[in-house]
Amino acid sequence: MTAATVACPAKVNIFLRILAREDSGHHQIETLFQAVGLFDRVDVRPGSAGVSLEIDRRESGPGTGDIVGDLGDPSRNTVVRAAHDFFAATGIAPAVSLRLTKAIPAGTGLGGGSSDAAGTLAALNLMHGEPLAPEDLIELGGRIGADVPFFCAGLPSAMAWGRGDRLLRCTPPTAAHAVLVISRDRVSTAVAYRETSALLTLPAPAALLGDLTAGDWNTLGTVQANDFERTVFARFPQLADVRAALEGDGALVARLTGSGSAVFGVFDDGEAARQAARRLRGRPDVVAALVAPTLTTVPGATRA
Repeated sequence: MTAATVACPAKVNIFLRILAREDSGHHQIETLFQAVGLFDRVDVRPGSAGVSLEIDRRESGPGTGDIVGDLGDPSRNTVVRAAHDFFAATGIAPAVSLRLTKAIPAGTGLGGGSSDAAGTLAALNLMHGEPLAPEDLIELGGRIGADVPFFCAGLPSAMAWGRGDRLLRCTPPTAAHAVLVISRDRVSTAVAYRETSALLTLPAPAALLGDLTAGDWNTLGTVQANDFERTVFARFPQLADVRAALEGDGALVARLTGSGSAVFGVFDDGEAARQAARRLRGRPDVVAALVAPTLTTVPGATRA
């Protein structure tokens, strides 16, 4: 065994719809994922018997303060669950020390926990000589959470259906600048799904999104959507104001990501993105407005 490390990117949802509600309480979705360059990091190294986790919280930019939020019980962290699932799937006796360096705020719809889980699977797989094939990692990730398969696939852009486990590679749009606006409010994912699905006629047909292979943000701007905005913006109207401000500043795409509470805007001009972020940082309901690149490639796990 050897040590391994992996950068775990955030994501935004350019398009997100609920298609069906299962008897189990889970939901079937349709979404377009886009990875962005705000990263957590997972480091794995040989340890004593079992799985141990150390968490390091870090600021994501000058003047942001601690925006990571409540990470809960470390023993219930997605990194720990992913490690246990990896060892169960491979039959390898667990003896590993994990370190999670957090920058992606929790509970915002940016996918930090899911990305961390996928990164843990990738790093452990590399560390142990790759006993699992890529498709095995995607299947394993699907058992952890709906966004995990996307991150396991290592794609910068992808359409996803079902519980996020049916993936279609998309041509990444040209590199751009994403303004990620972190609100003081947090949205319960379970409540958001329950309230939003109650207002929809389900099951719903999949949308006809046209040609997503062009790699063009103007095209994506014509299909951008998020079913959760209807209920989340009703509960937190200030988030709708943030999205409107991003649109007013020239964002090509501006939406709630996931079920919230982060709102993002994509700009093709870096200076316009930085100016929009500076203006939003002055709002009392905004903790931080970060500028991160949209990714056209995603780094994989490497040996440390």
